[in-house]
Amino acid sequence: MLLRSFLLAMCFLSAVLPTAQAAQSTARHAKPFKVMMILYRGATDAEKGFMDYFKRRNIPVDYVIRDAQADGSKVADFVREARELKPDLIYTFGTTVTAEVVGLEGHVDPARNITDIPVVFDIVADPVGAGLVSNLKSSGRNLTGASHLVPLPAQMNALESMRKVQSLGVIYTQEKQSTLAVQELQAMAPKYGMSIKLSPVVLDIRSKPTPEGIVAAMDALIAKKPEFIYIPSDSFLIKNANIVVRAAQAARIPVFAATEAPIRNDGALLGVVSTYFNVGELAAYKAEQILVKKTPPSQLPVESLNRFTYLVNMGSAKKLGVYPPLSVVKLAELIAPLDTTDARE
Repeated sequence: MLLRSFLLAMCFLSAVLPTAQAAQSTARHAKPFKVMMILYRGATDAEKGFMDYFKRRNIPVDYVIRDAQADGSKVADFVREARELKPDLIYTFGTTVTAEVVGLEGHVDPARNITDIPVVFDIVADPVGAGLVSNLKSSGRNLTGASHLVPLPAQMNALESMRKVQSLGVIYTQEKQSTLAVQELQAMAPKYGMSIKLSPVVLDIRSKPTPEGIVAAMDALIAKKPEFIYIPSDSFLIKNANIVVRAAQAARIPVFAATEAPIRNDGALLGVVSTYFNVGELAAYKAEQILVKKTPPSQLPVESLNRFTYLVNMGSAKKLGVYPPLSVVKLAELIAPLDTTDARE
């Protein structure tokens, strides 16, 4: 019954994106749209999905791509450049970049933030919790976007369908979306009869997370003997998920991840995720409404996909001796150790 409820909650029978028939654009544009893409850590499958959407629909777009290389301080320069270039639309990846580009609600500074160019964000875990919007129906400003995060209750239901867990270890950093996940997990843990064991990544003398800090945090977390370890949607941890997974597997502890790359690329055991490529397509659909249909961003709701993928890494299952029950096998995407994608956040 739990698995049946889980499936219903996942809404596998519908999708936000247009149907294949509706995906064929009849529009022709003499002049390409100019889209500036401000990334956080290079191109991911989200950007591939975004660009592929316009290509399939025969909508010409010239892209100006800028990469912060995991350094949020670089975004201010990109904002200044955007003011000079005056693109038709700005695409932003992730919470950190988006907050720097548009500012948080109630704290927008026209001297620092973009207020007069449409912005579509992508791969933002919790737009409301992060302070980008107060509600998902309308940003009330020149902003809309797509979120990739599967609701935490659905994630925990997926974990329970694999195994009843009484203690969940969580490694996290001070990234906004990471701390929001910790708060929500702590609030909902009693409902699942679960204790949450926390271990923040140790910071260096500049108050920055480091790979060495992950090692120290994992040593502390493993000492608490959790039954599972959870990797939230956290850019730094996703980039360094191999450190988390190696330490956990050495201690024979399986890892549940909130995003797909740690499962596909680094050996986390499982997770229920929105694939980055599809979320990128959803962001592109919103960009199309702005560019082609001339719809103001404030009239476009912030949305996430309503179909998710249950991923199980069978190479890790074999290594740990922790195999999914048949009920999970029937619905999950079972991936081999060499399956890869570029879905880093």
